[in-house]
Amino acid sequence: MAMYAYIAGTTNDDINDKGSIACQIDFLKQTNVDYDAYYVDTFTGVSRARFQLQKLLMIVKPGDMIDVMDVSNLTSNTRELCCLLNEIEDLQITIFSDEIELDMNDNSEPYHIAMMLCRAGRLIMKQQEFNRKRMCHLKRQIDLRRNKENKRDITRNDYQIYKLLMSSNYKTAQRKTGLSRSTLYRLKKRIQKRK
Repeated sequence: MAMYAYIAGTTNDDINDKGSIACQIDFLKQTNVDYDAYYVDTFTGVSRARFQLQKLLMIVKPGDMIDVMDVSNLTSNTRELCCLLNEIEDLQITIFSDEIELDMNDNSEPYHIAMMLCRAGRLIMKQQEFNRKRMCHLKRQIDLRRNKENKRDITRNDYQIYKLLMSSNYKTAQRKTGLSRSTLYRLKKRIQKRK
């Protein structure tokens, strides 16, 4: 039986940061286990590729053990977790951490974890879809209200002002109505569009 260590994280050298490679190496060295090999995946930017994990899964034999500080380092999402659980079953290996032990001796535990994560993932996707639809609806409502405010209905009073404007000039209409020249001009154009 071979014992491997798998580490995945950022290149941050802070030992107190659990997401850093330095912290995970320090944790695994404190276990006082002689590992056959260390496999390290370094996350850079948004890339979360786990090439070293794939290389490790290609060389393990039935009965081997992979030790990790945190099981969440093995996968980024529920789809990857489900694939990993299938590989564990096919390879007949054990993945061990302080939190949980994933192996196929207890057939129910890994699948319960995967099902819970899948349900949680589905709920998150449904919530995001609901939020997206809600935002679209609210934007549409805001646009409709803005359009209503911009498209003011022409009232009887507007026609009277228009008649006054057509029978006199802007200065006279401004004095009699108290409206600005630009407002009178917009009113005139709006009524002429309707005709």
